[in-house]
Amino acid sequence: MTGYKENQLIHIDPIEAFQDNYIWLIHNDQNSIIVDPGDAEPVINALERKNLNLVAIFITHHHADHIGGVMALQEKYPHIKIFAPQKDKYEFVNISLKNGDEINIPALQINYKIIEIPGHTRGHIAYYDKKNLFCGDTLFACGCGKIFDGTHEQMYNSLKKISALPKDTKIYCAHEYTKKNITFALSLDPDDTNLQLRKALVSNMKNTIPSSLEEELKTNPFLKCTSLEAFKRLRDLKDQY
Repeated sequence: MTGYKENQLIHIDPIEAFQDNYIWLIHNDQNSIIVDPGDAEPVINALERKNLNLVAIFITHHHADHIGGVMALQEKYPHIKIFAPQKDKYEFVNISLKNGDEINIPALQINYKIIEIPGHTRGHIAYYDKKNLFCGDTLFACGCGKIFDGTHEQMYNSLKKISALPKDTKIYCAHEYTKKNITFALSLDPDDTNLQLRKALVSNMKNTIPSSLEEELKTNPFLKCTSLEAFKRLRDLKDQY
């Protein structure tokens, strides 16, 4: 069974990296998990500032801005477990994960289900605890990831898979693209009142993540696509925007 034990107070904090990356810090008052550490320095600073022990690293996909800090963190915290997609190859030792796998992190008393969500990359996975989805670069707030070594069909199917999760699922993506994505969505449908409301809501926000799946279903143009052909056209249009 996935999810939290109810007596656990778990926090999820953003660690900002590079220009617009989010490295996610999941922790209780002692132990922590890091998601997609592209850079070790801000992670180490956050862990030391909060006096937290690092027990695990979650990798969603192989791009450098998501794994660049892993080796340094492994050197500093040698007992950590590193989880990564089975369909990718990594220089660091890791526990390989595929769709449907479940992992338990005893130090935080949380279980995660693994959901394969290829498209951005062919091996991309997400970590889901029945409340929160850590989805890397597949689904963004009001957008979706570019197609690199995956395919449009994979991405379309992955977004449909995410769309089927409970609407109150919190979406923790890995980049702060929300305002740009809303601007693009409004260029397609300037009279969309849900988009107008979302633009007003985030206009003075620095950190707009997490969003909710319910919000994405209302405003994200990529989740509204009803065919692969429509998705391809929209993704190509966004690439040129």
